[in-house]
Amino acid sequence: MPAYDVARLLTLNIGITLSVIAVVAISTWGIIHEIRQIAASTERVARIAERIDARLRRDFPDIGEDLGD
Repeated sequence: MPAYDVARLLTLNIGITLSVIAVVAISTWGIIHEIRQIAASTERVARIAERIDARLRRDFPDIGEDLGD
């Protein structure tokens, strides 16, 4: 096999490897970014639920008995 064929194959292999590494890194960043957004949304929903709970308990003092608290 001529030397230039080996060199081309090595260059192709290195290029594909670097491309795969870049795709994996970008995909990992994207997944982590989505997880952080979901966590932030979950925290917002939890705060809203706590405020609603506090308002209901303030406006309807007997609600705790109905809910079994």
